[in-house]
Formats: sequence, C-alpha cells, structure tokens
Amino acid sequence: MFVLTTKTTCSFPPGVSKDPDEESFGSVTVPKSYLACLERERAACSSARIGERKRMAREISYENAEVFEPKEIALKKSSGKRTTFVLTFLALLALLLAIVLLALAVLYVQKERKLTELERAADKIKAALRLSNVSFASEDVQLLENISEAFSKLQAHLENVSASQTAAQDRYRRLLHLVSAGWKLYQGNFYLLSQEAKNWHAAEQDCQSSGAHLTSVTSRQEMDYLSKESRGLTFWIGLTDHEEEGNWTWADGTKYNRKISFWAREQPDNWHGAPEHQEDCVQIAKAQWNDVSCTYSYRGFCKMPFS
Repeated sequence: MFVLTTKTTCSFPPGVSKDPDEESFGSVTVPKSYLACLERERAACSSARIGERKRMAREISYENAEVFEPKEIALKKSSGKRTTFVLTFLALLALLLAIVLLALAVLYVQKERKLTELERAADKIKAALRLSNVSFASEDVQLLENISEAFSKLQAHLENVSASQTAAQDRYRRLLHLVSAGWKLYQGNFYLLSQEAKNWHAAEQDCQSSGAHLTSVTSRQEMDYLSKESRGLTFWIGLTDHEEEGNWTWADGTKYNRKISFWAREQPDNWHGAPEHQEDCVQIAKAQWNDVSCTYSYRGFCKMPFS
C-alpha cells in the first residue's frame, strides 16, 4: 500500500481514469508522472541531508583542532615568550643608548659650529688690525680680551661635553654587559648569586674580580630581596669578624649597625666545636643570619654599586 506522509509539490488530480501511464495500488490509481515527481523530491531531500552532515562534521573537526593544541606546541610558545621578553629588554636598552648618543652628538655638533664661528670672527678682527694698523682705544682692547676669554670658556665647555659623552657611552656599555652576564639591578645596586659553592674568602675574591664584594645588608627591604632571589638556598654575605673577635665589619666597607641586623636566635655564638674552633663568617639560611666557620662552602651573593 503506498502512503503519502509528507507535503509535496507534485499534483495528483483526482478522478483520473487509468491508462497505460498509470499504476494501481489497491483501489487507488496513481499516475506514473506523480510517482516520478515523488522520487525526485526524495532524492533531493536525501542529498541535502548528506551535505548538511558533511558540513557539520567539518565544523566539529575544525573546532577540535583549535581546542586540542599539542602540549609540545604550547611549551614552545611559552619558551618563545620568555626569549622574546629578554630580547625585547636588551633591544630597549640598546635603543635608549642610541637616543642618548644621538642627543649628545647633536649637542656636540652645535657647539662645534659656534666655536668655528667665533674662530672666524677672531681671525677677521686680527686681520683687520694688521691691515689697518689702527690703534684701538683701551675699551676696544678690553672688548677683544673679553671675546678671547669667552672663546676659551666655550672651548672648555665643549671639552666637558665630549668627556660627558664618553662617560655616558662607557656607562651604558657596562650596563648592557652586566645584564647579559646575569646581574640584576635593585635600588641602585647590581646583585649576582654565584653558581659555585666556595669558602667565604674564595667567594669574596670572586666578587672582587668583577669589581664587587660579598653583599652588605642595610635594610629590611634589601634582606627580603636577597632571600627572595636566593630561592631558599644558603649563601655567604660580606659580614665577618675574622680580624677581631666580636668586631663585625662588612667586606664592602659599610659600617655595621647592630640595630639593622637579622640574626637567628642565640646568634652569633662563635661555637668552638666548629672547624678551627671559631665562627667568624656569616651566611643566610631561612632568611636569618648565622655565624659559621669561614671554611664551609656556600654560594656567594655579590653586590656592586652602579652609578
């Protein structure tokens, strides 16, 4: 039995008599043209459904490809961001140096032009004096002396500008060198935690080879900074009483202030069970000071003023 269940655009005129182009289904006579129309509509509907399913599959595949990014690619992106940050920082420093040098160069050129003009004016005055053989009044001679004095002052000023330019170049070259070597700038000083553990005297010599000393600690902020940068590691600082027992001094010459100190409980104790029966050097462990034997090996925290 043929049953019509959906709407169709195919027409089937009722009351049509059977002919060779018709088929009979029970008591219903259906024209073949009507059946062919239904088949075409069914095929078109099936093709549309298949196309819609393919489109949905492509969208799901594309969304999955964006969501599930491989871990290796994510890690590479993270590493690339850190590298980009360091390169950007160095590029900004280089750009700042270039701007300063350009400004100094422009100033130097302007001063050179003024100096050249004054030299030409002085030469013209001297030539005029020789040609005319005229005796100037005393006030005119004084004016010439004033010009000569101004010329000398300007020349000295230009020499100072040149010296300042050289000093600025040296300063920024040193800054770039320290940053690239791992030194970190904090409140006007550069700091570096060594990678190798050594006794106190060897650690201080390593700092001196870079123009620094084992660090002094002069404030709570500086103490917190050192503890943070050490990330829980024990390290030497520049405090010692090896020259005179009980007379604590800093390696960089800073005056020791007992009120600004961070000793652990019952420290310093100069424990006689230590090697050489004395504890004359100070290390920081767990954000506290401890006097220990100078022969122990720890990393050294160097400090270098930057000006």
